[in-house]
Amino acid sequence: MRPSVSLKREGIIGSSPQIKACLDLVAQAANSEAGVLISGETGTGKECFALAIHNNSARAHKNFVVVDCASLPETLVESLLFGHEKGAFTGAEKSQEGLIKQADGGTLFLDEVGELPQSVQKTFLRVLQEQRFRPLGSKQELHSNFRVIAATNRDLDEMMQSGRFRQDLLYRLHAFIIRLPPLRNRQKDIRELAMFYVARFCEQYHIGVKGFSPEFLDALAAYDWPGNVRELINTLKRVLALARNEPTLFPFHLPTRIRVHTARASVSKDHTVPAPLMETTMSGEPLPALREFREAMDRQYLRELMQSTGGDIEAACRLSGLSRSRLYGLLKKHEVSTSN
Repeated sequence: MRPSVSLKREGIIGSSPQIKACLDLVAQAANSEAGVLISGETGTGKECFALAIHNNSARAHKNFVVVDCASLPETLVESLLFGHEKGAFTGAEKSQEGLIKQADGGTLFLDEVGELPQSVQKTFLRVLQEQRFRPLGSKQELHSNFRVIAATNRDLDEMMQSGRFRQDLLYRLHAFIIRLPPLRNRQKDIRELAMFYVARFCEQYHIGVKGFSPEFLDALAAYDWPGNVRELINTLKRVLALARNEPTLFPFHLPTRIRVHTARASVSKDHTVPAPLMETTMSGEPLPALREFREAMDRQYLRELMQSTGGDIEAACRLSGLSRSRLYGLLKKHEVSTSN
C-alpha cells in the first residue's frame, strides 16, 4: 500500500502523479523529526502540506503554531517569537508567552521564511539548534521542544548566494525538502478540485448542487492559473455568487480573463486569427486579427448563453445583462440561433 493512502490529507485534493509523490514525502516526513522545507509558488497549498505533516506525526495532539514571517514587524519580532515579561518595554503591561513556547511539544510552522528579517536570522538559528530562548526582560532561559517546518515561494539558495539568507540557517531548515508543483503542471487535478470546492461552497452557502457543462471544465483546464489553487478557489466562489440560482455552470459564469484566455486558445488552435492579436492601426482602430478574435469570443459566449437558457430570451437577458434588442442584434450579427 502506498504511504499516502492512509494519510489525513487536511484539504489536499488531487490524484495526479505529482500530488501522489508529494503525499508520499509527507508520509515520510511525518515519521521523522527532521526539519522540513516546503517550497512552491504562491497559492500551491504549502500550509496544507505542513499541517498534514503535523497531523500525521507523533506531535498531532499538540499545537500547530503558524508564524507568518512576511508580516512580522521587525521591531516586535523578538517579542512575538520569544515572549516578554511585564515591563520589558513600554506598553508591556503583562507577561506574554511567545509563539515558540506555544509550539512546545508540537510544530512551529515558519510561513514564507525567506521574509524573516536578517537581524533575527542569527538569533533564530540558535533557538533551532538549542531549543532554548530567553523572553524579553527575563533573566532565565526557557526550553521548547518544537519541530520546525518552513515554507517559501522564494529561491533561498539564490538568497543565500546574495547574502540575504544565512547559509547555516538554510542548512538547518532543509533537512527534508518537498517541492509543490504549480496547478498548471497538474491539470488532471483541476476537475477534482472544482467538484470538491463547488460541493463544499454550495453546502456552505445553502444553495442547490451545481452541474458542470463540459465547456466549463474545459475552460478551467485551459487556463494556466498563475495564482494556483488559491486562485481557483476564489474563482469558484465568484462563479457561485453569479450562478447562485442556476443549476449548471457554463463558461460565461467565469471571469472575463479566463473566458478571454479560453477564446484566444480556441482561436489560436483553429488558426483563424494571425498573431499578433493586440496591435492597432495608426488611427487606433483594432487590426482585423483583433476584430476576428473579439467576434469569435462573442460568438462562443452567445452560443453558450443560448445553450444554458434553452433559447429563452428573457432568461438570457437576465443572465447576460443585455437588453432584448441588443441581444437580438448580436444573435443576428453572429448568426447564432436561439435553439443552439
